[in-house]
Amino acid sequence: MKDDETTVAVAVPGSIHSGINTPLFLSGTALSIWNAKLQLQRFLLLLCGAVLTVLITVQVFTRYVMSISLFGIEELASFVAVYLYFIGASHGAWERGHISASLVELVVPEGRTREAIAAFASLITLLLCGWMTLWAWQYLAFTLKRGTMSLETGIPMVWVHGVMPVCLTLMTVYFAVELLDHLRRFGRGGGR
Repeated sequence: MKDDETTVAVAVPGSIHSGINTPLFLSGTALSIWNAKLQLQRFLLLLCGAVLTVLITVQVFTRYVMSISLFGIEELASFVAVYLYFIGASHGAWERGHISASLVELVVPEGRTREAIAAFASLITLLLCGWMTLWAWQYLAFTLKRGTMSLETGIPMVWVHGVMPVCLTLMTVYFAVELLDHLRRFGRGGGR
């Protein structure tokens, strides 16, 4: 990449295509729905982070200051953490902020070869995420069939397990968009 170019991996308020993994072909209502979904993800991340912080603070205060323990608070905190992790993972996939240990950028110069490698890596990521998504939907179906409830709070586990396939589906969509972007760049000779 040239020194004068910058890459922004976060949403730019007011832009038509507000992020790295927003498909360029979206417009109108489809783009509005896409952006609303991203806003909902961000809101839920903020909410889950705040709720988790409050639950842990209350537990620490009651346990170590008042010498009592509130029944079920640790289980609720772990459920909120599941939401936080999965929604955060899906939003990270949209941002293309997932961790990579690739040396390709250091070894292979910009161009078609680098984009071919990136497209292949994106394909593998897409296939693995799709496979995990299928498993997550099957696990949710199993949970629904069994009617599993949490031990301490009696919350139906479908509410906890339901976030997994939904967020993995979003991740699969985001990885598919990333693959299409790499294929588009490959077709253009490796340029942006």
